[in-house]
Amino acid sequence: MLSEQALDLAIIATPNQLHAEVAETCAAHGVHMLVEKPIADTLEAGARLVAAAEAAGVSVSVGHHRRFDPAVEMAYEIVSGGEIGRLVAVSAVWAARKPDDYYEEAAWRREPGGGPILINLIHDIDCLRHICGEIESVRAMTSSAAREFAVEDTAAILVAFESGALGTVTISDAAPSPWGWEAGSNDNPMIAASGENCYRFLGSKAAYDFPNPAIWRHIADGDGAGGGGETGDWRDEFARETRDLRPRQALADQLRHLCRVARGEDVPRVSGHEGLRTLAATLAVHEAARTGGTVRPADLLARASGG
Repeated sequence: MLSEQALDLAIIATPNQLHAEVAETCAAHGVHMLVEKPIADTLEAGARLVAAAEAAGVSVSVGHHRRFDPAVEMAYEIVSGGEIGRLVAVSAVWAARKPDDYYEEAAWRREPGGGPILINLIHDIDCLRHICGEIESVRAMTSSAAREFAVEDTAAILVAFESGALGTVTISDAAPSPWGWEAGSNDNPMIAASGENCYRFLGSKAAYDFPNPAIWRHIADGDGAGGGGETGDWRDEFARETRDLRPRQALADQLRHLCRVARGEDVPRVSGHEGLRTLAATLAVHEAARTGGTVRPADLLARASGG
């Protein structure tokens, strides 16, 4: 097809281990591309992919579509803009019971690399990096006790951000719960909606619930008006402020953005380098669980890039 057709754009949604091979072929034919997450199955393959695209002068976007969700856009503005003060900590949960046939229909999902860390957690890692800033180090524990597969079904992760903020993430695909991005945001028709929030951002002036936006502030002056977060403390009541979101259409917005990138009217919102950094932070979870130590994503990425 690439030899016979002059293409502007390709969407690469092959199995993970084929992302780099297909993308390098597209780059050789001058085709801009969207590569589904993760950008590749290894950091080395991802780094080769990005280098090939840069040498060919074509763009690489990575399919972390949540960055186009209005709740993620709002969270980025609120947290990075300092509306809740200095970020102190964040907690996140993604838990759901995947149906048994999910694993029966694709054997690779029962093997290392096919579990919820690379399939599901990588989305949350990308959100945390985007909203809270770069991840400096990771500690983690994993378990396969619930499903007894070779791959993990549950993980508990401790994250340190370069800003000094800390984060905890709990993930499981073997436990029914209303807490997870898809259940809370109702952006996936295959997953039952709950409307429950699964992220909590803790700032020095206020707290923020997500993905259904709510800011919690102390009413320091007792007049019920809110806005006392800079001086209030645990003796003061809380005011809860909700905010409306525009309609959710992240996948459609991602495609419209991709077309603008292919026409040279915009740059990728999630570039190949961004996709590599998210993959490094996600693989750091596996490495930290394997070694029992602290793993720096930047070190993994530097080794993979020959730095």
